Amino acid sequence: MTDLALQHPERLALALGLLAVALVLLVLGYRRTSWRGPTRWVAFACKATAWALLALCLTDPVATRRQPKTGENEVLIVADNSASLSIAEQPGQPTRAAQLRSALNADQTTPPAWIEELGKSFRVKTLLADDRLQSVADFRGLDSTGPRSELHRALTTLSSGGPGSRVAAIVLLSDGSPTDAPATAPSPAGPRIPIFTVQVGLAAPQPDLHLLQHSLTQTCFEDTPITLTAQVAGHGFSGQEIAVAVMDEAGKTVASEKLRLTKDDTAHTVRLRFPTVKPGVSFYRLLVLQAALLPKLPQGEWKTLAQEATLANNERLLSVDRGAGPYRILYVSGRPNWEYKFMRRALLGDDEIQMPSLIRIAKREPKFEWRGRTGETSNPLFRGFGQQAEAQRYDQPVLIRLGTRDAQELSDGFPKTPEDLFGEYRAIVIDDLEAAFFTQEQMNLIERFVSERGGALLMLGGQECYQAGGYDHTPIGRMLPVYLDRISQAPALQNARLNLTREGWLEPWTRLRPNREEDEKRLAKMPAFQAVNQTFSIKPGASVIATVSGDEQEALPALASHRFGEGRVSALMVADLWRWGLSDEAAAQDHQRAWRQMMRSLVVDVPDRLQITATPQADRVKLQVRVRDRAFIPVDDALVKIAITTPDAQTSTLYAEPSLKEPGLFEADFYPRQPGPYRAVAEVRAPPTAEAQTAGTSTHSTLLLGGPATGWAHDPLTAEFAHLKPGTEGLTNLAKESGGQALHLADVAQLPELLKNIRVPVEETLSTPLWHTPWFFLLILALLTLEWYLRRRHGLA
Repeated sequence: MTDLALQHPERLALALGLLAVALVLLVLGYRRTSWRGPTRWVAFACKATAWALLALCLTDPVATRRQPKTGENEVLIVADNSASLSIAEQPGQPTRAAQLRSALNADQTTPPAWIEELGKSFRVKTLLADDRLQSVADFRGLDSTGPRSELHRALTTLSSGGPGSRVAAIVLLSDGSPTDAPATAPSPAGPRIPIFTVQVGLAAPQPDLHLLQHSLTQTCFEDTPITLTAQVAGHGFSGQEIAVAVMDEAGKTVASEKLRLTKDDTAHTVRLRFPTVKPGVSFYRLLVLQAALLPKLPQGEWKTLAQEATLANNERLLSVDRGAGPYRILYVSGRPNWEYKFMRRALLGDDEIQMPSLIRIAKREPKFEWRGRTGETSNPLFRGFGQQAEAQRYDQPVLIRLGTRDAQELSDGFPKTPEDLFGEYRAIVIDDLEAAFFTQEQMNLIERFVSERGGALLMLGGQECYQAGGYDHTPIGRMLPVYLDRISQAPALQNARLNLTREGWLEPWTRLRPNREEDEKRLAKMPAFQAVNQTFSIKPGASVIATVSGDEQEALPALASHRFGEGRVSALMVADLWRWGLSDEAAAQDHQRAWRQMMRSLVVDVPDRLQITATPQADRVKLQVRVRDRAFIPVDDALVKIAITTPDAQTSTLYAEPSLKEPGLFEADFYPRQPGPYRAVAEVRAPPTAEAQTAGTSTHSTLLLGGPATGWAHDPLTAEFAHLKPGTEGLTNLAKESGGQALHLADVAQLPELLKNIRVPVEETLSTPLWHTPWFFLLILALLTLEWYLRRRHGLA
């Protein structure tokens, strides 16, 4: 852009005065002539303009022009080196990477002509961008093997040079499919740098089948614990039948479904259900392929027979963590009953659930001495049972322990300390037991077990529970999801029928059949119940899972649940659920399965003392380990070791560091290098004891051995091949927002001409005096000549 400046503005008044005198003389001269018409005014204007230009010369006018300073400004040429460029859009055509290498002369020692032309005015720097940004001398290292296209981070880095940056423009050659963020113009701290995008590729490759996205819904229950929802699409397979399959780690197909694609690039949703039996971490592989190749799936022959542009977007590696028990539930009952019999029988078929039980067979009796039995203080019911009778006094209830781990567990009755309750059990089941059985400290401990530790509490519908058991105005009663303050005058329910509510149909643990129609038939065949603790209202936030209704009475809550603090409290008001299992063999199996699923629902979300989680991020995995002692108090001074098994069966050991954000939290970062499944096992060692420190031994003693495990699937090419269609819209927006221009690879030779008109950081100013320029005097001469010609034509010369 050319500007006009006056080197002697102080002469401007003199120039204006001279011009005014000249104009007066011109006006007087033209008034005395007989010449009329528009030609007269044209001649007057020509001579007046000539005088004005001559008067302007007195101020010494200078024309200034700014232009880029040669060799001082930089142009960054960034080539996308990600793996998504290694595919061909049509069979037999060169790949996008081959087209890009040809445009950049990557196979030759000399750069292409358009880069040489840019080098005449700018300093050209060449870079490669994939999962990292690297500066290169030339593009011979362009091999399109990068696992990710982190273009947004690369452009942000290049655009944040600051006020002193000499970057004039950025040229990005890419297919426009970044994996880190949408392709939007970065916001640099200094001046905005124009980005010229060069699109590589014109259309989506075909033929091609690809997985768009998937989600896993996992439950801890039987038959269908995993529901996989996947969205698939295809290009060039319209009207053809394809298959979606799931394979386990042994290469066995566990689920598959076929569907027909109706239109190219249209998402089709598929839902697959498959069971998992193995506890802990398991890995599955999700695939989409042509239906005719499904029999070739186990042997892996389908990859050689598939005729697609790429198979990198046909598979996904899935990680499923079922958890590893055993999960321990404390059962406390006021008397032996049939409900416990059927419950225990059902849990014998579940290796992941253990239910140590404390059952009272006789209530507390007043202490007195039998006549003729002077000095005998033990209960006669336990006479002849050896040492066990010593603990059963007249002033104590008579309790028996079933399913305990050893002779010490529950030997003193219901736990009295957080260490004995919090560290051992995930849930508590209270059945047919009055509130007076517990001391005030024990009820407060149960409340802390739920609200602070995050445990679960289930109260069954025995005759000494709820209001009849005196739980109103107690810590346990306050936790229940139903109100106990209403005294019922209604008669007992007769022939009560059980039905699920809307919330009940949505809970997976209340469903025993694959579909609702079959579950409704099952409920219709269930026997009527005769013993129900009638409650008429639930607390705010609680959910009624099931209801019971008699012949004439309205529906009453039968199963309710709600959150309480960190844990959950449930209430089952039916006391004779055992009738369900007496109908026939099928009903007995349903009854047992219902108990197993109900017990699993209690413990599935309850935290352990030791928890490990893995959160995959862009280039690493964040490992977090939470450690608590037996009283569930966070432990900060432990030694946490994480053993990681890589896909090649090698073991890597990390030591987690305490976090400053949360007590008891230890964190470590792991950088996976190989694609495939990873497993991590945490081991925690306790700090040295006081005796060890006194003795000078500072080694950590083992706190937990064989701790919990977690796993994740590292598949870096998943996001890279998720979208193979060129991102035309993203590249166009990127160029528009930054002030650049979007081009195709065929138009890359236009870049030198386009970059001549941009503003650059380093410019030079060229000044030219106007009265020294030939065109200035030629203009004056032309004006005077034109005026002389017009005068001569009219005979006024």
